[in-house]
Amino acid sequence: MSAGRILTPFFDLRERSVGKSGFFFLEHILKARLDLHMESGTNDLDQELNVYIAGLLDSLIRSDKLVRFKPYVSPFDNDVRQWLQQHPGLRNAYTVYRENADAGLLFSGLFSGFDHDGSYHRIVMTEHDEQGRIALYYELAASALAHLQGNNVSLVEVFESLAEHLDEILRIVKYAANSYFDLCERMSDGSLYHLNRELDELDIKKQYDEKLDEFLKYFSAYKETPTEAGREEVLRRVDELKQLRSDFRFDGT
Repeated sequence: MSAGRILTPFFDLRERSVGKSGFFFLEHILKARLDLHMESGTNDLDQELNVYIAGLLDSLIRSDKLVRFKPYVSPFDNDVRQWLQQHPGLRNAYTVYRENADAGLLFSGLFSGFDHDGSYHRIVMTEHDEQGRIALYYELAASALAHLQGNNVSLVEVFESLAEHLDEILRIVKYAANSYFDLCERMSDGSLYHLNRELDELDIKKQYDEKLDEFLKYFSAYKETPTEAGREEVLRRVDELKQLRSDFRFDGT
């Protein structure tokens, strides 16, 4: 059922105790469901999906899974199609579609949003429907497995359910990754408050500099050709500057 053995031992530095990594991931997948009000039981296969996702996450921390070369895993459908043309057969099709779907789920769930605007991935994959691709590959993996071992195999239903409820699964994995797995540093409320204060101050300074440039332009024009309309324009800009900085002083008119 699982994407890998979920009994890898690990030492929890916070709890100072030994645990099983798969149970750690399973526990926090369940916590994420509760936090998101997506408790298990809404769909018939939720429990099986939880175990499968926990096993998939657990496989990331096992080096034999990470360092093994898999030329058929690619973000490009053409690469996958070419590999299958060169290595035909239902068993290969099952492995290729499943592992590409698994890789896509992990990448989209754990690491989405970390590619910057100028990155190769952002430029090349702009129009790419990754979520639709993952769902399709799970459906193809289910079909291949059904032809190999029959429709009664529980994994066939798991893959079909992953495809059908992929949006929910990704929400759960993303939430767990951000809230429990510490894949990215979270800011405290105090730090966020001070950051917002700094941003507000920068914005005010930018507005002040722009208004000051305008004021100097109008004041220079008024000094060259004094008029009542020009004087009012200068005073209006003085008021704007005082609103941005209370210590602004002007007595030139």
